[in-house]
Amino acid sequence: MSDIVEQTSAPPDTQIRVRLQQALDLLNRGELVAAEAALDDVLAERAEEADALQLMGILRRAQNRTEEAEAFYRRSIAANPNLPQVHNNLGNLLRNLGREEDAANCFREAIRLKPNYVDALLGLGLSLQSLRQFEDAEKALRSALRIQPNWLMLKQSLAAVLNDLNRPKEAEALLRPAIVQSSRDPRQTAALSFNLGMSLKLQRRYSEALQQFDKARELASDMVLADYNRGDALQYLGRLEEAVEAYQSTLARNPLNMLAHHDLNQLLYRLGRNEEFLRSFDDAAFLYPEIGQLPLQKGKFLFQRGDLEAAREQFERAAVLLPENVTPHDALALVLARMGDFDGAIQKHETAVRIEPENANCWTNFAETLIRAGDPGRGLSAAERAIAIAPDNQHGLAMWGLALRSLDDAREEWLNDYERFVQVFEIDPPDGYADKESFNRDLNIYLDRLHLDRREFIDQTLRGGTQTLDNIFGVGHAPVEQLRAQIDKAVASYIARMEDNTDHPLLRRRQPDFRYAGSWSSRLHDCGFHTNHVHPQGWISSAYYIAVPEAAEDMAEKQGWIKFGEPAFEPKFKDPVRRAVKPVPGTLVLFPSYMWHGTVPFHSPNARTTIAFDVVPK
Repeated sequence: MSDIVEQTSAPPDTQIRVRLQQALDLLNRGELVAAEAALDDVLAERAEEADALQLMGILRRAQNRTEEAEAFYRRSIAANPNLPQVHNNLGNLLRNLGREEDAANCFREAIRLKPNYVDALLGLGLSLQSLRQFEDAEKALRSALRIQPNWLMLKQSLAAVLNDLNRPKEAEALLRPAIVQSSRDPRQTAALSFNLGMSLKLQRRYSEALQQFDKARELASDMVLADYNRGDALQYLGRLEEAVEAYQSTLARNPLNMLAHHDLNQLLYRLGRNEEFLRSFDDAAFLYPEIGQLPLQKGKFLFQRGDLEAAREQFERAAVLLPENVTPHDALALVLARMGDFDGAIQKHETAVRIEPENANCWTNFAETLIRAGDPGRGLSAAERAIAIAPDNQHGLAMWGLALRSLDDAREEWLNDYERFVQVFEIDPPDGYADKESFNRDLNIYLDRLHLDRREFIDQTLRGGTQTLDNIFGVGHAPVEQLRAQIDKAVASYIARMEDNTDHPLLRRRQPDFRYAGSWSSRLHDCGFHTNHVHPQGWISSAYYIAVPEAAEDMAEKQGWIKFGEPAFEPKFKDPVRRAVKPVPGTLVLFPSYMWHGTVPFHSPNARTTIAFDVVPK
């Protein structure tokens, strides 16, 4: 959005009015040196002339001298606080500086002074969108559209907010006629087409979304976000090599697009293109050695790969470049703990919680290191601090349980109660199937089309197999939806069996209405397994067994069985596994999301295929 260049207060004498008009004309023609000289003359005579100050602010912004521009706008407001366009211009400047809360306040003041101020309503909507206050952003933009219903920029912005609100069908209905209306303005059409592509992508209409992203790129070749989202659409369509090219194109234009770095390297890893994996970070760091997010993000991948020394080097560099960012310090602590340097790890954790004392994840990670270091008492205190900040943080509850177990505290059995909270359900075959074997056979064949990768995601718990890319429930997979209808009954039964207990982390959330926070299919191959983990964003977690190798019949080794109670790091308990459940096709296992669980590796040429999901209360 451009500054509003106008003169609205009347100077007390004609000569100054004429000189201000001359400066305004020069500004409009882009003759900045002459405009500055004219304004200097006015301000030399009248230092707090509001109109001259606001015009000087506009000039300084055009020169990229933003600090001086802000100072001139604020002096103009101090001289005359009743000029709405100055508040609006200051808001636009602050938006560009990323100071969205301050910008929103400026736009609100402009609107107070001039209630039908469409530019300020648009600015307010954009700032509120950046602040993720989407409902209020929608209100501001709809107010603007009532005043100026044919302004395409407003329609474009409102559609983006509707997408943010997960109302893509409404966004699509707004965008399609707007695109027709914009036919004379290619860049406007490109922006509208891009937002339509986002609406279609949210509706999982990936082929149509890809067409819109391609159209946006054709009309505006510099639209980097279109390249990035093309990559996402291509991934969902299974065109993985093309997706790599789209992400690489994004980074060629904007080497600091961290989402593109993340998705590109995730995909390269899954495709087994090891020689290219993480190269994008090095290429970008060569151009921008001062950007701390590059070593930070690369370090995360290295940590997930288990390359601790290399991860440490990257996190140390990120900590220098981002001294007040909690993440590199917290990550360094986890690396040092895994390298056995517990004293160094604890120091880094202390730094992290000093920077962000209300960060539940930092306290959870601190608890893990303290337990690993043999100090479960302090670990218990750190876990309790995490839970106090975020009572439903399942990882924090898992660490609390480990600390209790290390201290032989009876509350650990009260928390986990493996016999009561791990429940197995027989799932009836859907209508049209005589038995669960025939249904699972068809379901397994259907899932072949969704398991497209060559290997697992690097940041997930699966090892030696593949996992589907997107949520698997509610996206039109017919056999999956047939299964889901049966699973709904089992989940409802699990919840109904819960006791009323307002103190227990699982039971206190009990209510009959629930939703699926995530759903996916996993397929393990020979020697595959899931590392021990919890589900931080869930309430109830699961495993439904579709295909199971014969090796699972091994009652001694329990190959392919799901195990409970063993943590993700080397346990110091005599019997770390508290319960193990044999996988049987057609059965569903439900358990608390904070409960440690993993899979015993198996040896078989046949795959082990499951569908899993997380449930949360509505």
